[in-house]
Amino acid sequence: MTPEIIDYGQFAERLRRHQQGRPRWELLDAVQREWGYEDPGGEPGHSRWGGENQKHGIDWTLPVPQALNEWWDSPLNSFAFNPRLYWVHTQWPPKISELEVGPGSGLLGTEGGDRCVCVFMSEYHYSHEWGYLAAEAELPDPRVVVSLRGEWVVQSRSLSEFLTQLAFERMPAHYGWTLRVRRTTVDADPEIVRRLAASYRELGLLPWQESGTDALSYGAPDAVIRHGRGPGADFRIVINARTRQALIDVAETLGVDWSGDKAIGPPSQVPAPLEELGPVALSEGDADTRGRWTVLSRGPGAPPEVPGAAATLVQPSATVSAVAADQDGTTLAAGDTDGHVHVLETDDEDPETISLALHRAPVSALACLKLDSGRRLVLSGDENGVIRYWSTRRKPLRAPFARRRTPVRALAAAQLETGPALAAAWADGLVRLWDLTSDAVAGLRLGTGVTALGLGADGTLRVTDADGTSVLRLDPAKLWPHRDLRLRLDSVDWGSLWTSRGPGRMIPDLIGKVASDDKKTAMDAVHDLYRLLVSKEASSTAAVPAIPFLVELMTDPDNLSRSTLLLLIADLADVRQARGGRGDAQLAAVREALPVLRYLHDEPESPIRWAANELERNCAASPAS
Repeated sequence: MTPEIIDYGQFAERLRRHQQGRPRWELLDAVQREWGYEDPGGEPGHSRWGGENQKHGIDWTLPVPQALNEWWDSPLNSFAFNPRLYWVHTQWPPKISELEVGPGSGLLGTEGGDRCVCVFMSEYHYSHEWGYLAAEAELPDPRVVVSLRGEWVVQSRSLSEFLTQLAFERMPAHYGWTLRVRRTTVDADPEIVRRLAASYRELGLLPWQESGTDALSYGAPDAVIRHGRGPGADFRIVINARTRQALIDVAETLGVDWSGDKAIGPPSQVPAPLEELGPVALSEGDADTRGRWTVLSRGPGAPPEVPGAAATLVQPSATVSAVAADQDGTTLAAGDTDGHVHVLETDDEDPETISLALHRAPVSALACLKLDSGRRLVLSGDENGVIRYWSTRRKPLRAPFARRRTPVRALAAAQLETGPALAAAWADGLVRLWDLTSDAVAGLRLGTGVTALGLGADGTLRVTDADGTSVLRLDPAKLWPHRDLRLRLDSVDWGSLWTSRGPGRMIPDLIGKVASDDKKTAMDAVHDLYRLLVSKEASSTAAVPAIPFLVELMTDPDNLSRSTLLLLIADLADVRQARGGRGDAQLAAVREALPVLRYLHDEPESPIRWAANELERNCAASPAS
């Protein structure tokens, strides 16, 4: 489906309406959504107290503006969920800057007043700060000023406008297509700037002053253009667009060459694609091509039975949207349309309902499981596609267990021979099954229309749709072929090993993702491993124990990153310098795997054959002493 085209040439009018009394964070929410940011679900990973918290300059009696408190507490605060989108430091509580407002700045009016500035945020390299005037601290939404060449200048007309503008400055570079035009190009052709002003309207925001860029922003259909007029602007023109074609249209209008090699940068934040599946169509005897499941029977619909008492856990003021119970009916759960999950352990000495606000959308599915240890698990899914997973005696994890951009339609849990397992079905027809012991996951593309799932201790999966229920026999060995590999990964003390970016604690998770049945996830993991492990100086002590796992995944014909993965293994053998014997050990580890990979010379895919030749060549070389 083609997304709606948004003309940012009309943004100034949107901003004017917002300034005339619209809800304070409505525009921020819209800007974030338009550029592709999605509520990740769960709880923020960064709190207001996670900033600099410098003691120097803090005035604890100074009021904090209402807008700043609201931003920190709002689920629309994308910085709290993903600070790396912004590359700024926050300050909480706000501190008093050593730099005061100059008497001739005009910021305090003719009568003067408190010349202090309360800093709440600084640029990533601390080259400048953002704050609000202490004289305006009692206002609900005061102006924001920025330090620039030793003085304070106005950056935004209000705190809420500044935080919206900051999102506008940062997010398009992550979620959109980007073309940067160097200063020399624009200086050589001043007509570019003339065409910009003649063809597009300003966004209505004040010029962005960060690091002396003095950047004025213009709007186009599905694109924004920044003209960096100040000495701090590395690029005179920066175009960000929601689509590649929108960027090309702007570039051609400005007369800017975009045809050079890699001139246009693609989005770095790309959501996983949804499935395009038809309705569930299972019949007795059907089987997965990889042997992961076989349909044992097909009969009338039979969703799991849940004690009616579960629905009574939701207070009358809310609406019940999902219910569940564990295998012996002693753990009851109910979800409501407000996103709350309510749980009652009926066999507790003093039963009491636990109610948690886990979701920001109606709860659409629930599952409960009592483990052999007595621990009770609750799984909840919502209409935003978020799944939360927690134990009733522990605090829920901040991050979602899983998330996809389509509603969760069914959940199930059971204790299998291999250990506890979870199953989830989303509205686009994908069903995922997790082995909790190893964190292995399998994706089954069964089709849309699933209304209920049932996971049996006997290794069966019941799939209910509008026309009936299918019982599938699962084969755990084929369902999770890398389960044993994941368990063996946990036996290595990765934290004591080193990568090019620090301790190797992230290595087992990345190796596990290489086995993903989502190609982007697998490819991204290989690229991350490349950055962490490949070094011609053999500086990564984590490489040697990682190599056997990578080779094992390379021999899996279903792996979705094979050509890139094989090139990673080949480059791990390209060690030029031996430091304390590391180079010899790393090359030896790859050479040991060479016999089991030689069959790849006959692969039909030319990239794999080329990578196999690189592997042979690198293994034939000797590391220099």
